[in-house]
Amino acid sequence: MAFLLTNTRDLITPSINICILFATAVSVHLSLSPPNPSVKSDECCSGTEGTQTLFERFVQSITYCSKSMVWVGATINILYILLGCLASSSIGFPFDYAREGSFGKLSKPAFEGVHTATIIGGISAVVSAVLRMWCFRSLGPFFTFEITIRPKHELITHGPYAWVRHPSYTGVYMTLGGATLVLGAPGMWTADHGVWTPIGFVIACFWTFKCLYAFRGMCVRLRAEDQVLKDTFGGKWDDYATRVPRKFIPGVI
Repeated sequence: MAFLLTNTRDLITPSINICILFATAVSVHLSLSPPNPSVKSDECCSGTEGTQTLFERFVQSITYCSKSMVWVGATINILYILLGCLASSSIGFPFDYAREGSFGKLSKPAFEGVHTATIIGGISAVVSAVLRMWCFRSLGPFFTFEITIRPKHELITHGPYAWVRHPSYTGVYMTLGGATLVLGAPGMWTADHGVWTPIGFVIACFWTFKCLYAFRGMCVRLRAEDQVLKDTFGGKWDDYATRVPRKFIPGVI
């Protein structure tokens, strides 16, 4: 992947990277923030396989951790870009110190080019936030981060649910994937410097493990959700599942 917009003397390039970083953090925050209050444990479905996993028990903590890590990563990279711009000017101290200090050596940084991975990741994060907001709006009070059948629960088949059965999970995959691309793009401090420090390496491994664990947990959960909805709505669910056979991407999977 090649660097784009590599004019180091204008402010367009660093501004684009800063906007993408901020948009990514906001998008992840919106995507992973529950639209409704958490439900009590006794309100959660418990009689179906896959509804009593560790993932279900800690889903709120996992999403909070993801949001926090992205905000921290985005903030560090934004500061890195700003310090890099200042260090490249004639201002000098104290920014010369930052060039070789805790922010690492500023070489081929995000204030000199917008990497393709940054663009793709940012678009993915923003699109996923829009998709998740659409899901929240479509399900209304029935959208919770826990598997729950509420009083007067309805089977929602409009909005994104007219195209696939689990569009919100598509949004989560795109959210985490997009954030990973942005923060891991060449030129970002997190990718070029942070991950090569001992603590940065541990954090990167933790992020990878957390994402893989979340992906696995959601795969188990969606099977449980399908079964709970089938048990609750019977023939109505069967008709819907026949009419909308895909779970994530229309016509694909």
